[in-house]
Amino acid sequence: MDYFEILDLKKEPFSNSPEPEFFFESRQHLGCLQKLELAIRLRRGLNVVIGDVGTGKTTLCRQILLKFATADDDKKQIETHLVLDPSFSTPLEFLLMVANTFGIPGADANNSEWQLKENIKNYLFKKGVHEGKIVILIIDEGQKLPDFCLEILREFLNYETNEYKLLQIVIFAQKEFEQIIQAHANFADRINQYYFLKPLDFKETRGMIQFRLAKTSNANTAPSLFSYFGLWAVHHTTGGYPRKIISLCHQVILALIIQNRSKAGWFLVRSCANRGVPHQAKKMRWATATALVALFFVVITVALASERVRMVYNTLFAQKSSDLKIARQVAPPLPAVSPKPADNQIRDMSLPKPVEKVSYDTSTVTKKIPDRLGRLIIKKGGTLWWIFSDIYGAFNPGRFKSFTLANPHITNINFLKVGEVVNLPALPVMLNPLPSGAYWVQITSKQNIEEAYRLYKDYPHHLSAIRLFPYWNGQEGMVYAIFLKDGFTNEASAMSAIQKLPSQFASSAKVVKKWESDTVFFANL
Repeated sequence: MDYFEILDLKKEPFSNSPEPEFFFESRQHLGCLQKLELAIRLRRGLNVVIGDVGTGKTTLCRQILLKFATADDDKKQIETHLVLDPSFSTPLEFLLMVANTFGIPGADANNSEWQLKENIKNYLFKKGVHEGKIVILIIDEGQKLPDFCLEILREFLNYETNEYKLLQIVIFAQKEFEQIIQAHANFADRINQYYFLKPLDFKETRGMIQFRLAKTSNANTAPSLFSYFGLWAVHHTTGGYPRKIISLCHQVILALIIQNRSKAGWFLVRSCANRGVPHQAKKMRWATATALVALFFVVITVALASERVRMVYNTLFAQKSSDLKIARQVAPPLPAVSPKPADNQIRDMSLPKPVEKVSYDTSTVTKKIPDRLGRLIIKKGGTLWWIFSDIYGAFNPGRFKSFTLANPHITNINFLKVGEVVNLPALPVMLNPLPSGAYWVQITSKQNIEEAYRLYKDYPHHLSAIRLFPYWNGQEGMVYAIFLKDGFTNEASAMSAIQKLPSQFASSAKVVKKWESDTVFFANL
């Protein structure tokens, strides 16, 4: 009989293997995962995740691999390659590893460094441009990368089209990688996203423990195997590092079984922790913890005593309450102090640098601005992040929150089932995404978001960069337009760009110079 069955558990709750089903979605880990996915899908190039030993980097690495290996569309469109130990001695050795990992034929030690780079570049152009695929190179233990590897990776990032990078690189590394990055400014400049993993706080530590217990319980709910002070002791001992939490909880579970107990409290956790912590550090840590617990009880005692004193005071001096009321009536009122507005009421720091303020002229409005753009019926899966980027443009936390609140029926923002309906609220932007002074090519426009979005997705993006821009004004009503992403300094250049469009789009394309004064935009660049 397995030991965990004694506690009515169906499997090991605190295994030290990175099992995907035990991925605990803490705020920072889930945020990091979602930002990495978005950056990869948008083909932004280089992303770096830094964290101390045991903060969950390997778990995140496995989650990235799993995420792109489960959905059928992703398996066809996304290639992931993993490097576990980048301890290379020569540039040639590193280039050979990359070429062989990509499956490039004829890559061997007889090739020169230049030839291997050319083969890798040709491979990435074939996959990224001709086949439209996303190629990802994930490197774990990035702090082991030699200097020449950083230079080669920097060269790989030069392989790009006008729209995106051909190779997506994700590096997971320990804190010493920070100094390495600082010493290579030309490499640091290429980093699209830099994420630093921190230990869990107490609330997240408790949530992680209960999550694992619920996952392995026969009742599918977390059994109460830890008291509140037991959980607090786990967090204090481990410092909130997930790997240490798992290791200590495993020892506690064994102690519960050996001692025939049903719940782990402060002293049992302390006893288990004492076996694995160096003596001096252990002594100081538990002395501090014990003092904090004692302080907690003192505060509770004082609070109770204060409540008792208050009750006595109210009993003895109740007769003076009428005098106090009179005094309040006679005393002049204090001047009102206006509360300081919150930062997000003053300005939205996540918006891009202002280009042109939108001044909406409501005097000419004859139609009502819609409260939603429409809805999409998912045909091939995807994520809310991906749809948000396509429809609304640059990521903004406040706008994305409004977007998710409009879709309370969606339980997993990382994967949408075929047939699911996504509501698209109308979220006006405060800056004109297509500033005046430039000439813009509108490829086409549609009367509903479903038709416009399908056309946008089916457009041959490798020919030119485009953007879907929903907008509204009193004259045209709601318009779902598709524009070339970049503007032109003169009309002749814009007309020339129209002539280069595919024939089915060139006939409907037009140059836009001015906008109606009441135009409201719903997307950013």
